[in-house]
Amino acid sequence: MSFDSRYSEYVRIVESTLADFLAHSPAEHLLEPVRYALTSGGKRIRPVLVMLCCGAAGGNPVDARWAAITVEMLHNFTLVHDDIMDKADKRRGRDSVHVKWNEDTAILAGDAIIPLACLAMLKTESHSRLDEMLAAVSNGIIEVCEGQALDLKFERSKNVSIPEYTRMIELKTARMLVMGARLGALAADADTRTMDLLCDFASKVGIAFQIQDDILDIAAESTVTGKRRGGDVIEGKKTFLVLRALENVHGEADRALLQRFIDQHGLPAEEVDAMYDLFVRTGALRDAEQAVAALTDEARRDLEDLPPSEYVDLLRAYAAMLLNREF
Repeated sequence: MSFDSRYSEYVRIVESTLADFLAHSPAEHLLEPVRYALTSGGKRIRPVLVMLCCGAAGGNPVDARWAAITVEMLHNFTLVHDDIMDKADKRRGRDSVHVKWNEDTAILAGDAIIPLACLAMLKTESHSRLDEMLAAVSNGIIEVCEGQALDLKFERSKNVSIPEYTRMIELKTARMLVMGARLGALAADADTRTMDLLCDFASKVGIAFQIQDDILDIAAESTVTGKRRGGDVIEGKKTFLVLRALENVHGEADRALLQRFIDQHGLPAEEVDAMYDLFVRTGALRDAEQAVAALTDEARRDLEDLPPSEYVDLLRAYAAMLLNREF
């Protein structure tokens, strides 16, 4: 079976499992915004990773379906709250939860998703390592929140290094994928070495994923991403592109534009194109693309130390999909 066919199969399992869970959810007054947040589309990248890692660790991917929707639910919890903090009106081409309802409802809906996700995980068929699963989820949520806190701190700071930025996205973005890899491996009752290799693969893919997201934010059209183009520039986020441009900038006009971006904590939408051109001139866009490719290659090398299998091959294709995505 091809990667696309297998991916689609797992997405269907995720959607079916999530729908079944929500149909019997203990949430009542918040069920509508929770359901809206959890069924707003998306590529289901994280739950599919859980299932693939379970297979690569020698388990049956279907046995990891509850762990898979746990990760997807927690990811969406972060999106609901991120949209409030970022004042983002759109998510995947639709109104954000706080726009469709209000901020108070969105905060409560996001809060409710966390325990709902834990209840979903408790449905996992094999509970022999449930304590490790709970620890993985708890640590993962804490790390993601730490990453978000650093992200907010960096918006106010005038001096951020690329290593600091990399640490932030490792926490904010990659650790959710690491959580998924760990849960998938635990569902397969994997040994420590197998779990470590899968988690390292997920971490590198996650960092590459975020840098790719930085690129797509300004290089892709909003009709493709479902988000406004140049949102990071408008919001004053110090992405890999901005930090590399600061290192490489030479011209006075470009230096002045970057300084204004920093001093004003962002630029108006009409200057997004100017920042894109600056990223091209300074080589920041090229360097970001090379960083994504290098991290993806490192992630693939982790897979070489796993026993060959269909699922290891699928993980290689998964990494390639993320590298070449346009969403």
